[in-house]
Amino acid sequence: MSDKKAAKPSKANDPTPVVAPLAGEPGDAAAAPPKRRLAGILPLVKAVAFVSILVVVEVVAASMFVPSAQETERLAKQYVAATQGQTASAEQSTTTGEKKEQGEVDEVELGTFNVTHFNPAANATLSIDFELFGAVLASDEKEFHTLFEKNKVRVREQIIMTLHAADAKDLSDAGLGLLKRQILEKTNRALGQPLLKEVLFSKFNFVER
Repeated sequence: MSDKKAAKPSKANDPTPVVAPLAGEPGDAAAAPPKRRLAGILPLVKAVAFVSILVVVEVVAASMFVPSAQETERLAKQYVAATQGQTASAEQSTTTGEKKEQGEVDEVELGTFNVTHFNPAANATLSIDFELFGAVLASDEKEFHTLFEKNKVRVREQIIMTLHAADAKDLSDAGLGLLKRQILEKTNRALGQPLLKEVLFSKFNFVER
């Protein structure tokens, strides 16, 4: 009986090698989770890297279009100069408009005349051709045209009568001063308002026969 007990081999001295479980066998279940976690993180890392690259590209592109300090200063000076130029132009236009309203004189046409009359003192006939213009304030021009259209026949009649009363001496005056004063007075009287400041002759010719 004692011999049988001695014949049983001891587990501690068992020479049978221990075989490790192969991949896919139940024994490697504990090693699988780390690989799965790594596979899930990889897409996230790629996405972060892609977004970072886009941000860097946008920053670089934006920096290319941002003006430098010198460029900003130059643009600011141009803007100030343009603003000052517009202000000066507006002020000049306002000043010009005020001057025109206050004292600028405009020229108006009074008509073309051909006057013939007999001078018994000289026993001669005078033939007079001329164009007549007047000078009015710019602020009065609209009113002048209104009154002139209403009284055009009377104005023309007064001018012709003045020329009929003139003699060769008056017509020979270099400045035609007397005729101008007479026509100015009678024309303003016909208009009903002293709007004419001066009368001017153009292409003045007279012939005594």
